Amino acid sequence: MCYDRLTDEETVETSLPAVLGAEWRCALRNGALAAAMVLAVLLVQGAPAWVVVVSAAGAVALGTLLHQGVMAAGWGVLRARARWRGSRSGTAT
Repeated sequence: MCYDRLTDEETVETSLPAVLGAEWRCALRNGALAAAMVLAVLLVQGAPAWVVVVSAAGAVALGTLLHQGVMAAGWGVLRARARWRGSRSGTAT
């Protein structure tokens, strides 16, 4: 899961494509859950079928991209923090 990956110390040493690749299924699941919520609301509202299909597809795409974007930002923060701490520990006190 996303939070577990970001709290894992090995994430800092892993490349960004590897982290995003490992989280692809979770990201897609989050997109599917977003699409389910969109479907529920639009079907209850009686929206036309084409609006429901297009909105659900957009929700899957945006939900997946949002998850991957948060993962990339978290990885970047962890990487920067590790480098900053590494440069501070290398200096004399």
